[in-house]
Amino acid sequence: MIDTELAAFLQEGVGIHVATRDSAMRPNGARAIAVRVEPDGEHLVVYVARIAAARILPDLEANGQAAVGFGRPVDDRACQVKGVFTGVREATEDERAAVLAQWDGFLGSLEKIGIPRIATKTWVTWPAVAIRLRANALFNQTPGPGAGAPIA
Repeated sequence: MIDTELAAFLQEGVGIHVATRDSAMRPNGARAIAVRVEPDGEHLVVYVARIAAARILPDLEANGQAAVGFGRPVDDRACQVKGVFTGVREATEDERAAVLAQWDGFLGSLEKIGIPRIATKTWVTWPAVAIRLRANALFNQTPGPGAGAPIA
């Protein structure tokens, strides 16, 4: 489902937001700091600061539905991955460098559009949890003629 070109985009250090909903269909969400697409192209691990994950984990555990939005600030390339929650665990110290490297890439993109790192200095990134999802739909969200169209 997620091919190598799309996986490279998702993992390059873009803005990531995880959206969920509760049983009354009220939306909820949290900023993610990184993602790892598993080799099967069907699963992804979304890294969210533990403090922010507390907002969305009850929804994921109750209904399992998530939409993850990815956007690159410098050119507005964007996509959405809808998926089903398959598990959560603490992110490990072995993952920390790769997670923070993606976050650094995102902060670099923000700098290119005029948002200095001082503006994001207080954003919490660690400790983090690793939320595993099975992708079931992909959509182009880049502004323009193909916005909203399925990718796969």
